[in-house]
Amino acid sequence: MRKISSLILCLVLIFSISLHAFGANKVDTIDIEAVLYKDGSMYVTQIWDGNFDEGTEIYIPMNASDYLAIYDLKVSDINGSYQTLSEWDVDKSFEEKANKCGIIDTDSRYEICFGISEYGHNRYAIEYRLANVIGSYVDMDGVNFRFVNDQMNTAPTDIQVEIRLADGTPITDENADIWAFGYDGQVEFSDGAIIAYTQNPLYSENHVTVMFSLSKGILSPARQEQGSFEAIKEIAFEGSDYNQSDEEYEEATLFETLLGMAIIIGILIVLVAFFLGRSKKVRSRRLHKFAENRGYFRDLPNGGNENATYLLGKQFELCEDGAILSLGILKLINIGCLEPIIEEEIGFLGKTIESVNLRLMGSHHESMNEYDEYLYTVFEVASGADGILQKKELGRYVSTNDKILRHYINKCDIAGKNYLNQCHCLKRWDIPSKLKYLTPEGEKEMGELLGFKKYLEDFSLIAERSIKEMPIWKELLSYAMLFGIADQLAEQMKELYPNIATEVNTYNKSLTMAHSYHYLMVRNLHQAENQREQEKRTGGSGGFSSHGGGGGFIGGGSGGGTR
Repeated sequence: MRKISSLILCLVLIFSISLHAFGANKVDTIDIEAVLYKDGSMYVTQIWDGNFDEGTEIYIPMNASDYLAIYDLKVSDINGSYQTLSEWDVDKSFEEKANKCGIIDTDSRYEICFGISEYGHNRYAIEYRLANVIGSYVDMDGVNFRFVNDQMNTAPTDIQVEIRLADGTPITDENADIWAFGYDGQVEFSDGAIIAYTQNPLYSENHVTVMFSLSKGILSPARQEQGSFEAIKEIAFEGSDYNQSDEEYEEATLFETLLGMAIIIGILIVLVAFFLGRSKKVRSRRLHKFAENRGYFRDLPNGGNENATYLLGKQFELCEDGAILSLGILKLINIGCLEPIIEEEIGFLGKTIESVNLRLMGSHHESMNEYDEYLYTVFEVASGADGILQKKELGRYVSTNDKILRHYINKCDIAGKNYLNQCHCLKRWDIPSKLKYLTPEGEKEMGELLGFKKYLEDFSLIAERSIKEMPIWKELLSYAMLFGIADQLAEQMKELYPNIATEVNTYNKSLTMAHSYHYLMVRNLHQAENQREQEKRTGGSGGFSSHGGGGGFIGGGSGGGTR
């Protein structure tokens, strides 16, 4: 939901008519380093990188609270340092502003200004110190600070803010809490610092506001406040998605989207569907062409390493997250550790309800590896004293023990990654991955996976197919389950080999059972992880930023860019 809402917002902004004065100017990146001193002051360094082809100056408006003072302004570019003027005149010419900087001070705010100096690509460093940034509250020390304004006429593409302590004391989850507002991205603790960064370009409605609090004793702020930082946090949280459950966030986002875009929502949905569909179709076409050039692969792919096939498939969105669980469950059924049983109970109005559960039959250690042992132990704990694993029992267990299940999936991922790394398959591990990330060895492994998948899809069409393939028909169906095509393959097998149709039907029931339990586990896993992520970020441990909220900030303001 968050990704879709962000995409809709981006499309609204793209298709809106903006009347910016200097549309030719473009800021690609702004990197900000903020260093905090013992007295609560902050030394800020901003690095602007972009192309500037119009106007005479760059300006940064900032809110000037009574206590917030700015001094020691320095600006430089690739050619050297600028002259800092005691007074800045907006009306001066391009040549008169070149290589100079200054501050405009008004009753309500001040503006940092400096000359563009030279048209074309440029990189500017803006440095200044702010007094009394951090406030000392009765419970914590902290601030809600806007680092990048909204309503800029040259909204930057990428932003990163790094906040550190001058004395080198690490800022961690143990001694600080962090939140962020106004942009699509993350805020997190990293290498003893607070890092906030965007993951999508900023538009005029966006801003980068970071709120953080520090435990008492780390700083000795000169600015003493009577109230609590909790009150600052409550103001900032208004209009944000902090303190909301995942369901509440989705409902609020949907309501706001419908309310704000009632006229164009239909068009945007079509556009979203078109671009998402087109993107997936492009990837699918490229994978299909890649597979066509290599033909069918009739042996088990990737050296028979199921974990490697699963992970490589997940990288290219051919396997769902957690699909390896279905193979784990299926193997426990095949070796006799689990037995599907049908139970009937009387439901509403006396109607008989049939449910299929799993009876735990005991470990078969001689046939089990470490993954089987781990997963069977999970089922033992979840099933309770009667040794019968019901879906509702498993759902409750996963909801409260999701880390245990995620550990199993991670173990499988690591095993698959070890194999693929030994083969030097991928240059980078992004999801979704791209064919260009494959090394020559990776192209071979991917060719096996896609060729094998195509072999399973076209099983009934391959002329040279023979009965010799049937001793491994269960393995073929198991792999087909990884790709979500087990039912399709089972039907082809029954048609081609009617003498084993009964066996295929029986085995297909086990496949269905494994897939059903896998789906239940992954669904509850994702719900639990989303809930934990929401609790973590609301509690100040970092995570994705909130588009809304951030009120009561100091430091930045609104507007700015070039003029």
